[in-house]
Amino acid sequence: MKSSRFRRYLRDTDRPIYSAALVFPFFVIYHSGTFFLKTTYINGADALIIRILSAFSVRSMFASALLLLVGFLIWQVKVRGGWQIDVRKLVPMFGESLLFAALLFFLSGWLSVYLNRAHLIATLARNAENPVGYGRLGLLVLYCGAGVYEELLFRAILLGLLSQTLIRVLKVKRAPAAAWAMISASVLFSLFHFIGPAGDPFSISSFLQRTFGGLYFSALFLMRGYGVTAACHALYDIFVGLMIN
Repeated sequence: MKSSRFRRYLRDTDRPIYSAALVFPFFVIYHSGTFFLKTTYINGADALIIRILSAFSVRSMFASALLLLVGFLIWQVKVRGGWQIDVRKLVPMFGESLLFAALLFFLSGWLSVYLNRAHLIATLARNAENPVGYGRLGLLVLYCGAGVYEELLFRAILLGLLSQTLIRVLKVKRAPAAAWAMISASVLFSLFHFIGPAGDPFSISSFLQRTFGGLYFSALFLMRGYGVTAACHALYDIFVGLMIN
């Protein structure tokens, strides 16, 4: 009985509408925060998406939000997902995200034993998006944006594109294609954090730490989808960046 309920829960919450509902609060915090705080600094993945879309004549500060909406609608049509939602199921989904964020935190701590511990603690405790002048509220806003848009860019888009390219074009079998796509997307995700004026100074230990994080988020994305992964990412950043700092 409990097993059938759990399977039904996984099946129901795999629908796009649940991912959208779970991510929505983080989406609102990020966009309302950047508007009301009147900051000129936005999440790096958001900025990159805006720059890419501008090359296709889509010029708007909300271009990333538009891409997210279009992606959701395409996903909804593709899987023929219903629009009904049981809001009570969002509570355990949030609990999942919190649990996976805590697990990543402890795994990262374990990994730090085998790398440069002092450097990793300093990297985790500082804001990767250049915290000077933003305050804790500004950091909360940026961390919510990181969950929403870094998962959109590196997992929903890049991981999917790499996997489909390997399977359809290079005729690689699904399992190895997924593995290579995860590794490639995770390496690019890690390198992304060292690019630009707000990027961190490069070090092998920090690179490996973020690559591990990318692999973790990729595996979670394949198991539980965009919503739980995006919420997990945002909660992990909030926990490490605000509660520990």
